Amino acid sequence: MIGRAHARHRAPRGMTLIEIMVVVGVFALMASMVVVGFGTKRSAELNEAVTDLANTMRFAFDKSRVTGRYYRLLIDLDENRFSLQVADEAMFLSPTDRDGKTLVLSEAEREERARRDEQAKEAYFRQIEALGGGGGTGGYDPYAVRAKDVPRRRPPLFESFSPKNELSSLGKPIVLPEGARVVYVRTAEDPQPITSGQAAIYFFPPGRTQLAHVQIVDERAEDEAYTIVLQPLTGRVKILPERVDLELPQDPHDRKDDLGRKQDRRSF
Repeated sequence: MIGRAHARHRAPRGMTLIEIMVVVGVFALMASMVVVGFGTKRSAELNEAVTDLANTMRFAFDKSRVTGRYYRLLIDLDENRFSLQVADEAMFLSPTDRDGKTLVLSEAEREERARRDEQAKEAYFRQIEALGGGGGTGGYDPYAVRAKDVPRRRPPLFESFSPKNELSSLGKPIVLPEGARVVYVRTAEDPQPITSGQAAIYFFPPGRTQLAHVQIVDERAEDEAYTIVLQPLTGRVKILPERVDLELPQDPHDRKDDLGRKQDRRSF
């Protein structure tokens, strides 16, 4: 009797080693699911940023070719946003030397250009007068050709392009998702990569654009990165799952386009 009573009042049996291992395994699985969930969210934000920018490049190339208008993709690396802009006037890239550096006129060169412009204007007007179009009656002739300035190429005025694909002068830039950031932009016309400030990629009506690499990284895990590669002749956009710098040959005449043909730096 005493033995039976003692057996009935024994302490509850504890967990076995196998049961403890099962519980620990369940907690580990739950923790890994949380980590994977956060990683998936980061990847989703990064994928969204890459997709938005790549689709904008494709759209700008096709839109410029179809409409005959000039487009510019302006990327603000400091503000982490981009905007697609359009201009009706013809647009030309800044002239560069053999090393790809932008040509900057000195004060003497600007004065020489102004002097030549004045000479061209005077020569033009003298030619008109010699042909009898200068109004030699001594009075005011409303049909006489007046001297005029020699026109020069002006930078185009761009309007903003809204995210809804509607032209608007008040279109707001598109801000990249939080956590995804553009850290590198370089075109074939850039002597050095652009890692701060603003960078621009141009699209031309004949169906041309610039060879460009754009790198986007996850700010919380910079080893997660993509590179958007834009081909100049076909407008093809390729997305690489890593950071790939744009390496340019020493001689710009040795560069080839996406069809394997030699490409001149000033072919645009």
